[in-house]
Amino acid sequence: MRLARFWVVLLLGFCLLLAQVVEAAPLTRKALAPLLKASWEQYKQTFIQNDGRVIDYNGNVTTSEGQSYAMLRAFWMRDKETFDKTYRWTKDNLQIPRGDHLFSWKWGQLPDGTWGTLDKTSASDADQDIALALILAHHVWKEPAYLEDAKLILADIWERLTAPMPVGRVLLPGDWPQQGRSFQINPSYFAPYAYRVFAEVDEEHDWREVLDSSYEILARSVAQTGTHLPPDWVQLSLDNDAITLYTNAQDTRSDFGYEAIRVYWRVGLDRLVQPLDKRSASVLHARNPLLRYWQVRSDLPISLTYDGIVRHPQMQSGAVYGAVLPGLYAQDEHAADVLVARRVLPNLKPGGQWNTKNDYYAQNWLWFGLALYANYGEAWEWSRLNSMTSRLSQLMELPVAK
Repeated sequence: MRLARFWVVLLLGFCLLLAQVVEAAPLTRKALAPLLKASWEQYKQTFIQNDGRVIDYNGNVTTSEGQSYAMLRAFWMRDKETFDKTYRWTKDNLQIPRGDHLFSWKWGQLPDGTWGTLDKTSASDADQDIALALILAHHVWKEPAYLEDAKLILADIWERLTAPMPVGRVLLPGDWPQQGRSFQINPSYFAPYAYRVFAEVDEEHDWREVLDSSYEILARSVAQTGTHLPPDWVQLSLDNDAITLYTNAQDTRSDFGYEAIRVYWRVGLDRLVQPLDKRSASVLHARNPLLRYWQVRSDLPISLTYDGIVRHPQMQSGAVYGAVLPGLYAQDEHAADVLVARRVLPNLKPGGQWNTKNDYYAQNWLWFGLALYANYGEAWEWSRLNSMTSRLSQLMELPVAK
């Protein structure tokens, strides 16, 4: 018992020491690797069953999103055992019952007490994250089945989850039916770095179209909000290239909320992979109230209306600190360093889990944010590689994971 307490105190002291160091300069991958490793091990123990199912304790359900996050993190840690069992469960329980190569978004306990698919509708963010994880896994571990499966998923994403529209070929949020002459679009689903990788392995489809439309929609959506923050959802017209917000005061769909916070991480990763594309910089550097909010309150809001009102001031989530970190770093590097020092590292408890114990969403986005932040203190050696797959694979590797 005393030995366990010793290690608890030692780890906590280590975290606090790191927090003090971050006040002066961003930490490197080498410095942050032990914390990210500990957090991954704790996450596996808490959220991933032995069979590879990831549990969201808010309802004891499993989502394709949760499975995709686990696969990406397992790859990042070069944890092939966890990668394989997580993908196997995902394929057996979320893909095969659908009859195609996409994934049901929700699985759990049915009304009759049995366990199975609760909603067979797909979610395109998870589908493309799973495909990306498989491509990266093939690049490192050289198993042909990974790439074969990824190509089948990509073909179905293209056919069922993208649509030709006046603004270009657009990623749809899922294969659920939409009403009228406008589509609901979720900008936080756009993954520009993934489309660059997809273009290298899938010559049958022009993923550059999806890349271009994603940045077009992002730029115009951000320009329409009074805050210059991305909204959770926008409307995209089928008749012209109009992009509009949901402006009813009681409609939260165009808030900057739980969905939209991910835009900054996804665009931030693309910025690292392809720094020559100025569109990522335009999104990251667009002036918004987050930096000022942090400077005044030493906090970040989880929900802002499109015109800048904090909708739920009492609500908090650690997810926002990790997800928006690349955006804050683009605005003010020192402010991002201080946020990591004061909000991210101190809340990483001994053992490797952040505060909100059973909040898998916050656990994931704090980890993703810190893992991406770790690269800011490094020379961008991967940017010299010709292959986007190689760039992303090298970026997503920690020294302890070799």
